[in-house]
Amino acid sequence: METSFLQGDTFTDCRGTLKFINEEAPGNYRRFYLITHPDKAVVRAWQGHMIEEKAFYAIGGSFTIVVVRPSDFLNPTDDEIVEFYTLTAENGKFLRVPPGSFTGIKANTANATLLVLSGLNVEQSKNDDYRQPADRWVNWQTIS
Repeated sequence: METSFLQGDTFTDCRGTLKFINEEAPGNYRRFYLITHPDKAVVRAWQGHMIEEKAFYAIGGSFTIVVVRPSDFLNPTDDEIVEFYTLTAENGKFLRVPPGSFTGIKANTANATLLVLSGLNVEQSKNDDYRQPADRWVNWQTIS
């Protein structure tokens, strides 16, 4: 599986606004959680999973999600390809990140909220958790 977007949409009437993704099943996920970054200085990087798929959807504000898919997951190099994705509450994009990836997350707006879906339960995910230093592949100060 490649990193991919599913495009959501919105419908608004007198009852309020509904945000949805109806065109394709968004994946096989076991759990979800919400992350709220209090300000734009907060960075969560790098967390990797060899077997777990993740997905991201901005509920409020804006985020930059950075994905690195090393050719050798257990021995990544400093010159890996880095992919940047912007998710906003307005653009309705649902980002699926395949297993074998490292992700980094930075809010572009204060108090932004991100929905994260995970393909494994908590215990399985803990056993599939790999970390790299936050400054390894990206200068986070240049992302706004």
